[in-house]
Parts: sequence; C-alpha cells; structure tokens
Amino acid sequence: MKRYYDKYLTLVNKENKIDDDFEYNLINVYSEYKKSYILVDKEAYINYILLKNKLKKMNIIIDIESAYRTHEYQKKLYDRLVKEKSVEYANKYIAKPYYSEHETGLAIDISILKNNKYYIEHELLNLDELKIIHKVMYKYGFILRYPKNKEHITKYNYEPWHIRYVGKFAKNMYERNLTLEEFLYLYLKK
Repeated sequence: MKRYYDKYLTLVNKENKIDDDFEYNLINVYSEYKKSYILVDKEAYINYILLKNKLKKMNIIIDIESAYRTHEYQKKLYDRLVKEKSVEYANKYIAKPYYSEHETGLAIDISILKNNKYYIEHELLNLDELKIIHKVMYKYGFILRYPKNKEHITKYNYEPWHIRYVGKFAKNMYERNLTLEEFLYLYLKK
C-alpha cells in the first residue's frame, strides 16, 4: 500500500495491498438494506450520513449495501468467485484479500430504495438517481472509485455503486475527472 500524508488518500488496488498496520477507525452502524450492523470508517460514515440526508431532501433514498470487510471475508468472496467462474474471471471482477478497498472501511457500496425495493450493484445501472448521486457526493468527500472509461487505470470495470471516501480531496478529483490513481500521480508525483 502506498502511504501519503493523509489516511484518506490510501491507495489500495490490484498492485497495492493494505498494510497490516493500517490505522482503522471503524464504527458499527445499522444498514436498513442488510437489516444488520456493519463496520465503516467513522469519518466516512459521518459524511455518508450528510450525503444521505441531502439526497433524502431530493427524494433519493440510499443505504449501505457493503462497507468494511475483513481479510478473511474478502478471501471467501474471492475463492467463491474462482470456484463458480475461474481465476481469470475472479481477478477481473473482485480484489484478492489485502487488495480490496473494502478492507480499509473507506469504501461503501450503496443501494437505492425505489418503489419499496432496494436496488444494488448492476441493478442500479439504469436508475436516474445514480447520476444525481454522482454529481453531489464529492461535496461530502466521496468519489466514484471505478468510473466509466477509466478501467485501464483502475483495472476494474465500471462500478457506479462503489464510492470511496477521500475527504477534502474529492472536489479536486471530481472537477478534474480524476481517479485516485491519477490524482496521486499528478498531484503527489507518486
């Protein structure tokens, strides 16, 4: 994992694993979608709630579908996909353990409640609400981590449900249409 002066710029991707001494600040929060408690980074969650409240005023209801994952849970997800599909398929669509942003607590997969049904992952692709969410979330410190037409940089397909907390850096990334990798390279020369 590459470290920078701000924890919220931590780069975890297919080439950069999370360090064993990563400083977690996880809190237990309730997910209405899951009907259970999940862990998420405290600052990310505080800002997620601000985003959620703003969207609610716009008649858009979001919830957390997934957030923090242990290394063991990430391994189970990866191994299951290898078994169901193939190693090649799994490597394309899911991070190996220690290489997932979810293991930082800074990544949130959102769901959208519409017509009394929660939409998740690929079900979100055609919802107009998603475009609105993507246009306002930077104001609360979130970026779309795996945007369209940036797969060659992120090494992941477009995932409109996967948002990442980067704090005060989100506005700069949003306005310049930069991925986390691009931002770090251009602005921090790393």
